[in-house]
Parts: sequence; C-alpha cells; structure tokens
Amino acid sequence: MRKLCCLLLILCLFVGAIGIVHAATEGFNVAAGQDFVCKIDVSSGDRVQLSFFTTGQESSDLCFSLVFPNSTVISVGDVGQYSTSFTSNVGGTCELNFDNNSSAPVYVALNYEVDHYILGMPEMIFVLAAIVVLLMVIVAGYIIMSKHSY
Repeated sequence: MRKLCCLLLILCLFVGAIGIVHAATEGFNVAAGQDFVCKIDVSSGDRVQLSFFTTGQESSDLCFSLVFPNSTVISVGDVGQYSTSFTSNVGGTCELNFDNNSSAPVYVALNYEVDHYILGMPEMIFVLAAIVVLLMVIVAGYIIMSKHSY
C-alpha cells in the first residue's frame, strides 16, 4: 500500500512539473497594411527565446519590433526571419509587433519559449531537485522507522 501511495505521489509531482516551461508555436496571417501584436507574459528573471520566419509574396516587408515590460522598444525593421533570446529584468508583458507594410498578406510562423528560474536555476531542475530531496527524506524515514520496529 505504501509503495502504491509513493508511486502515485511521484506521478502527481511529475505531471505537475510538466507545465512549468511555457512554450508555444503559433502561425498567423498579417493582412496587407495591417499590424498584429502578440503578447507574452514574463516574470522577473525569466529567460525568453523567440524566433519567427515569414512566408508570402512580400514576406521581407514585415516590420518587427519588440516592446519589453519596462517599456524599452527594440525596432528590428523589415525582416523575413529573426531570432533572439533575452532575460527579463522585470515582470509584465512583452509585446511582439508585426507590421505588414506590403500590399499582400504575410504568414508568420512564431516560436517562443519562456523558462522560469528559481534561485538562479531553471524551475524544472529546481522541482526535480526538490523531488529527489523529498524522496531521500521518505526513504530515510522509512529506514529509521523500520529499525525501531524490532
């Protein structure tokens, strides 16, 4: 019975740890002469990796800019593909602005990943270390309790 309870506890911890990293792949069309804003929520200390590429007749006429949570704006200009990574200094929303200056629609394939950090280490590693420590405590308690039962 104890083994089954421990197995269920471990399974629940692993299932809970799956949703820690926020990653997404999105595809969207930006109509001719229109803009599209994609928002990404970040916390202070998060590491963000993003990349995109465009397809269409005039895909290089897509003007891209990035607005950080502290209101800093980076204007990349007209690009057909772009990739970057950064660490967020403050929490808030990053805005990815796609402005289509062409006369034809442009399809954007966007990939991004947000890694959360706790005490300077990735959250997934922190959770796995916590699980290992918890299991060691459980095993030590089981050993101590079995020695006292004689």
